[in-house]
Amino acid sequence: MQDKVVVITGGSSGLGRATAELMIAEGARVLIADIDADKGAAVAADIGAEFVRADVGIRTEVENLVDHAVARFGKLDVMCNNAGVIAMAPLVETTDFDFERMVAVNLGGVFYGTRAAARVMVEQGGGVIVNTASNGGCSPSEGMAVYSGTKAGVVALSKACAIELAPRGVRVNTISPGTMLTGMVPDVEGIVEVLDKLQPIGYAAQPSQMAAGILYLASEEGAYVTGHDLVVDGGATAGRAAVGV
Repeated sequence: MQDKVVVITGGSSGLGRATAELMIAEGARVLIADIDADKGAAVAADIGAEFVRADVGIRTEVENLVDHAVARFGKLDVMCNNAGVIAMAPLVETTDFDFERMVAVNLGGVFYGTRAAARVMVEQGGGVIVNTASNGGCSPSEGMAVYSGTKAGVVALSKACAIELAPRGVRVNTISPGTMLTGMVPDVEGIVEVLDKLQPIGYAAQPSQMAAGILYLASEEGAYVTGHDLVVDGGATAGRAAVGV
């Protein structure tokens, strides 16, 4: 990733921050974006990135983010549309606000970011877009209907974009993480132990383990990979273990 220009949304915490740190370690120049200006600026200063505040649910802010990256660095090599929100509730108790916010951020933000990056990348002759979905998109859970729906949409959107953009030198892939120990994990006593037991591999992942998947998709090692959904979830969606054996 030496001297590659990478933009990462949702970059101040969790998978976004881990990806930024890994990209910087590999020689990339990284611009992180987040809705939390104070935290984003502090994280950028800490890890050696640059920061722009952006709400990815708002089209103009995403377009301004991409424009800023190009003005600052002269190009855009990798766009990681990673920002996401979650609200868990039974279907009949899901509020309009939560529905609209998840659709705006999880799906709308990916669309805006993919479109804005694609315009730049087609013009410059190539680039890579990596969108964060979730294993909940292919294996939904109770109480997460809207979240799972938005993440399934991210996968389908990205595959369609990959087909369209491949002849123009732009690769588009998704990563579908499983359970990670991030701020999205509820602050409930014993929850980590429960999550560990739900993963066939035996433990919930650290964000850095998921970031390695994004690095692969963004790098030259993944040059022949496009339209792919890389599931990194410790086997959680592979199937069910035998009961009572």
